[in-house]
Amino acid sequence: MGKFTGIDRYTFCIDAEGNHCILRELDPTKTNNAEAQEQVLVVGSLQHLNSGSAGRMTAIPVSGNHNFTALNVYNRISSISLAFAKDFGFKEDVAAEAPFRLIHQTLALGGLPRDDRPPSFIALSYCWHNPLWALDRHPANLPAAAVNFSWPISKWMVQSLLLERTSSHEGIWIDQCCINQDDPEEKARTIGFMNLIYEQARLVVVVLEDVMIDAADGAFLESLMQKCSSQGLTGSSVVLESGSVHHVVRLALKIFSARWFTRAWCNHELLVSKNHVFLMGVSTAHENRPRTLRMTLLFLGSLIEVCSSYDYTGAKDDYHPELMDQYQKLRQRGFLHVILNPFGLGAGYNLGSLDSNSSAVHYMKSPVETLRNLSKFGATVAVDKVAIALNIVGCGLYYSGPERSEQDCGLFLSILALAAGDPTVLCCSGPKYKVSGDQSTVSWIQQPRPLDFAGVAGRKGTHRRLDHVPSFTFDQIDLDLIYLASNTDTTIRRASEPYITHARWFLDGCIAMSKTDAMFQLGATFLQVKATKVQIVACALECGPRWIDEAAQAKTSADYPDVDLESAIRVFFSGYEKGDSFHTLVERYRHHYEQLTDFLETLTLDYVSPIDALDWSPAWLSVEPRDMDRILFMCPSDAQAFTAMVPTLLLHQAYTDCKRIFLLSTVNGAPDTWRVLGKSLVFGLGDLDILMLESSKLRKGQKIIG
Repeated sequence: MGKFTGIDRYTFCIDAEGNHCILRELDPTKTNNAEAQEQVLVVGSLQHLNSGSAGRMTAIPVSGNHNFTALNVYNRISSISLAFAKDFGFKEDVAAEAPFRLIHQTLALGGLPRDDRPPSFIALSYCWHNPLWALDRHPANLPAAAVNFSWPISKWMVQSLLLERTSSHEGIWIDQCCINQDDPEEKARTIGFMNLIYEQARLVVVVLEDVMIDAADGAFLESLMQKCSSQGLTGSSVVLESGSVHHVVRLALKIFSARWFTRAWCNHELLVSKNHVFLMGVSTAHENRPRTLRMTLLFLGSLIEVCSSYDYTGAKDDYHPELMDQYQKLRQRGFLHVILNPFGLGAGYNLGSLDSNSSAVHYMKSPVETLRNLSKFGATVAVDKVAIALNIVGCGLYYSGPERSEQDCGLFLSILALAAGDPTVLCCSGPKYKVSGDQSTVSWIQQPRPLDFAGVAGRKGTHRRLDHVPSFTFDQIDLDLIYLASNTDTTIRRASEPYITHARWFLDGCIAMSKTDAMFQLGATFLQVKATKVQIVACALECGPRWIDEAAQAKTSADYPDVDLESAIRVFFSGYEKGDSFHTLVERYRHHYEQLTDFLETLTLDYVSPIDALDWSPAWLSVEPRDMDRILFMCPSDAQAFTAMVPTLLLHQAYTDCKRIFLLSTVNGAPDTWRVLGKSLVFGLGDLDILMLESSKLRKGQKIIG
């Protein structure tokens, strides 16, 4: 890599092997740059940096269930394919062995050299420069031999970055400077423990270089932040009180248009770190010397709240069409997910495992769900997203293999995820993967759809680990299944009259109220796939008001706290029978109406997706031995032969939000070999362990193939 030099009064030095790095402030009275390059700091590995610093470097966490240690997961995937397993390594090993460099000032006050390690470091999060962006390459007075390095961010941002240090002794980590970019093996290893770097940084500085606001807007945002700080209020409450909502929305959407919010690695850096600050440029009278606006993550979260609640359709100014278009595009790009996720997940909290001494049931962050969320973000190569997903979930392994297609990345990560006990692999309902290297063979493993994970929104995105990992390969999995019913059974019931009439009356009334009264605005889900939603509501009504109330409470008390759905249903439909108008009933029972619409909107969102709605319809059945134990689910039309079963691994109530009813067809008449037609959520019984009471319904050792 050689020796390279930075800009202004700061000098980078790296030796010929690329192992050491310093940042030194030059004496402005001296012009001999070579003199400033004499001292070089050896940092070593990430573990070496933190040795002796209590609580700073932590071992790779391992689940208390020893069946899910990184070693056991690795052995499990090795038994499936050694060629597949060789693409993964152990994060703990690479964190101890890979070089870790920091940009660091090595002279103490008085010019004496330092030989101690930096007490902490800050990490830079930024987008690699677009060729069109202006960048100061080097000072004009440097000798030609020294001009082979540049800071990866603009000169004025460098100065702001340096000011974020607690002292000149604090280190700085920047990927482009601290990783040997000419060494593919080192790059792969460092990517493998990138999450540890950002987790352990004292501060992550996010640089938004491609967004610049004018001086007046900069002063306005600073005033807003000062009010938030002095009054102890959130940004959203200050904005709403200031009467400047439109101004804030316009500025917020400009901020969130930064390329940083579209990149997968930037998303990763935010999710795994604990403390952040955002830097953005404010133009000044000096064209080439902007000043920097400093914002916290909390303040940006407040701006999102304002943007999300803003009435774009009601705006009467000239910016309305532009703002609405910007907001929709940013939502599609996933910017809400980037900023709001740290509030929901707890930034820096490792969701992949628990303390080894804990006796609690272990929950995990799903690698499959994480990869699906990353589809909203850009990455240079597809395997970057696999590396990011493994870093975020903290499973103890890292990816070190070659570049692969998105299809292969999804399949490989699904295999690893199931080996780690991830239940979502069993519950994905999208197209089936093709087996890598043999595109004519279809795997039993299915790709995730967005609504496969809709039920876990707002619950930290965690899932209960499977009690054990079933035997599986790329093209087959062996499961114990509980028989529920087939399409030839009379136990499967479809929506019937008069319940369809009742459901249509209620949904039509909801839509009409939403259009005429701003107090009763409903989500867009009420206006989609209406016919199927009528049938879902009709099936629920047919199961009975008491069943709906108990099922809603069983689903999760957090979703429906202190809700009396039984009374709400009875008063509305009693009024319907008496001939009362819908509007009159809403005015009379407003609280009941709000409870019902909240519940029905959630119910229909969870159970209807555009693909399901084309060929499937809702049905319900009673689960013996108690008639009140009814379940509502989606299944193929009666014209298609199917058998409904549920894996014993997914009976636990913790899997209520997963698609755990398998709709299967037999393969060549074999009684124990099946193909999946589709999968459905189940509403009603949360804990399906009751199904184990009837041993005659247990089908052991069933094969699911592609």
